[in-house]
Amino acid sequence: MPVDPMIEAMLAQAPEWPGVRGMDLATLRQSVRDSSVMLPAAEDAPVARTEDRFIPGPAGDMRVRLYWPSGDGPHPVTLYMHGGGYVVGDLDTQDMIARALCHWGKTLLVSLDYRLAPEHKFPAAPDDVWAALQWLAANAGDLGGDPKRLAVAGDSAGGNLACAAALRARDAGLPLVAQINLYGSCNAPGEDRSSARDFADGPILKADDVAWFWEQYLANPAQADDSQASPFRAESHSGLAPAFIGTAECDPSRDDAEAYAVKLVAAGVDVTAKRYPGMVHGFASWVAFLPGAREALMNAGAFLVSKFGADNAN
Repeated sequence: MPVDPMIEAMLAQAPEWPGVRGMDLATLRQSVRDSSVMLPAAEDAPVARTEDRFIPGPAGDMRVRLYWPSGDGPHPVTLYMHGGGYVVGDLDTQDMIARALCHWGKTLLVSLDYRLAPEHKFPAAPDDVWAALQWLAANAGDLGGDPKRLAVAGDSAGGNLACAAALRARDAGLPLVAQINLYGSCNAPGEDRSSARDFADGPILKADDVAWFWEQYLANPAQADDSQASPFRAESHSGLAPAFIGTAECDPSRDDAEAYAVKLVAAGVDVTAKRYPGMVHGFASWVAFLPGAREALMNAGAFLVSKFGADNAN
């Protein structure tokens, strides 16, 4: 399972990643932010305009960034959650992914700055996501969006949050037309998976990093069985929105994400699952120059377009 040559070349020029355990939290967050915001967006995936605003949340106002696609509305609407192990990341760190999904998915995309652990333990993040989704269902029309064509999306921890929101929406009777999960495990660590063994030392994400992030996120280990933390462990997966699940071949969380896709298929859910050869965890952020990242986000965008339907022709 060789790492993509472009990624290998990039990693060869970077200092070895020491892992997150033992790092000062402020330093970790700043390091991730500095390395992320320097990454460009894809030049051929422009958006018409963006706007930052605040919406109500369960613990006060939440910051969101709205991205409008070109063309006349009403546009289908996608709520997007950034990755970062529930501990790092913000509206800027995955801005390039949000722009790509807006453009290639032809969707009004709303990126959510949800509360982070360890200051805000589970279930703060999924509660923020659910509040934002309910707000969008009620207010999409005022934004030039179509509340009848609503989707959720995310990468890594954000993908887990998207899948958790799809479960909650199903149970509450809030219809979604699609869910996008880019390399989110949908399961707290603990299963004996070959990818977790094969890529325990990375690249990019180490198995111990995964464990540490979950330790920060959960108030106690028993919460790992809650479906809002681990969608894989939900009692039922039937009736969920169609799902696109993209995984990276060289990623310790790969097998958990692919096992979730298998579980959805067994429950009768419409699933498109694709493993991207040679890719590593977080690869979608390199959409501006990495062919595998472009392919994944174009695939996810095409999936959204297909589920949003013929009205999404602008």
